[in-house]
Amino acid sequence: MASRWDLGGLLRPVEDEYHQLWPLSHSIGVGGQGEVWLARGGRTAIKIISAPTEEAAEAVHARLRRIQRLPLDGLPLAIVQALLAPPKLGYVMELIDEMVPLDALCFPDEDDLAAWYLRTGGLDRRLRLLAKLADAIARLHARAIVYQDLSPSNVLVSASREQEEIRLIDVDNLGLVSAIGSGAVYTPGYGAPEIVRGRSGPTTLTDAHALGVLVFETLTGSHPFRGDAVLDADPDYQQEYADRFRLPWIDHPTDRSNECTNGITPREELMSAKLWDLAGRCFGAAVEDPRVRPSAALWAAALHSAAGQTVTCPECDWVYRAIAPSCLLCGRPTDPSWVLRHGITCPVGVEPEPGNDDGPPCNRSAEVPLPDFTVLQPAADTTLTARHAAPAPDRPDVPVARLRFDGRDATVLSLARESLWLDHDDGRPWREIRQGGQAVVPVGDLGRTWTLHFGARDSIHRWVRLMRLAVPR
Repeated sequence: MASRWDLGGLLRPVEDEYHQLWPLSHSIGVGGQGEVWLARGGRTAIKIISAPTEEAAEAVHARLRRIQRLPLDGLPLAIVQALLAPPKLGYVMELIDEMVPLDALCFPDEDDLAAWYLRTGGLDRRLRLLAKLADAIARLHARAIVYQDLSPSNVLVSASREQEEIRLIDVDNLGLVSAIGSGAVYTPGYGAPEIVRGRSGPTTLTDAHALGVLVFETLTGSHPFRGDAVLDADPDYQQEYADRFRLPWIDHPTDRSNECTNGITPREELMSAKLWDLAGRCFGAAVEDPRVRPSAALWAAALHSAAGQTVTCPECDWVYRAIAPSCLLCGRPTDPSWVLRHGITCPVGVEPEPGNDDGPPCNRSAEVPLPDFTVLQPAADTTLTARHAAPAPDRPDVPVARLRFDGRDATVLSLARESLWLDHDDGRPWREIRQGGQAVVPVGDLGRTWTLHFGARDSIHRWVRLMRLAVPR
């Protein structure tokens, strides 16, 4: 099968199966199976795949046809729009303008790590982008589809720090069935232990390992298995020891033989307690037992939660976790924050109506606080979605309420189809807020709280309660 050719330094346009010609601009990624080129104009990319034999090329062509029939609607994937006409092997995919590989957020390109971290969006943007990535992988898995080759080069993100779009490219590796002995495709450093050791084909759990590596690497600027000794050694040592899991992960609690002082430190200050726990499980016990590895859905939930728990330092603009005692960059003590503590009201049993022991029983419910909270951002909109309002929503990113905090009062705007209910926590009846309606509630008085309920009093429902976050000193 012929590969791309170059005549006098000008790359000849490629033709797709519908006879459309695509002039190529420049390469945006190279892998073991081929190369991805940006088509002139910027909204379309072309992947040109290499195959050693005509038989292998026919197999790739057949796989691409199967991928075109997969249920991929609604996912942030650069789907196969058209196959290339022979003798080229590959496909056309649509992109969003001005996107760059996730590498730009993983690997520092300057000596000043703090300046690089801020320039590329800081902690909050990284958490939101990674949450969208984890959501996409989890939704693929829910459709019994595995991605196989998740790596920073195969994830595109908005180039502008004000934008937060993602696209997964290289979808020619998507698959439905995995078996031991099947041809596993992975990027060194992102392949799961069971893949690297030849004990498994691609599964949802192998995807989850690669996702965990991406999360850790993007947040901290450090690979979880490439410590100082690995980074100072030659590439063969890295491939043989770090990438084949012969060394412990860099933050192993007892074995410090592979510790890492590179990247943004201390790393635990960049990750919530949930994320740190998931990382410990993913890179610790799951190296030998994939069954204990956190799923993509667990990563997504932890990332979404962490994304709502950051504050911005007024001195240096560094974004850090609201529960930290001080800014990680400049050391300024953290100001107390107003937060919305999440909880759920659920039934705990039944009891007779008061004064009527022989009468019909009534439901008894209790409020159960959840460990999550969302920082009420000053002078900015705080959006609550179905993810906060329901235990298992079909469309978790649909906005249900928007809060605007001016430093003294908060304006609550209802965006949900079902009514919201405001409890001033002072014995008065709950106030109903219908879709499009709003209410102004006090925030500045330390002696008063209020609760916003996403359901009526007698129903099982989620809620958020205004609280002052205590910062440890």
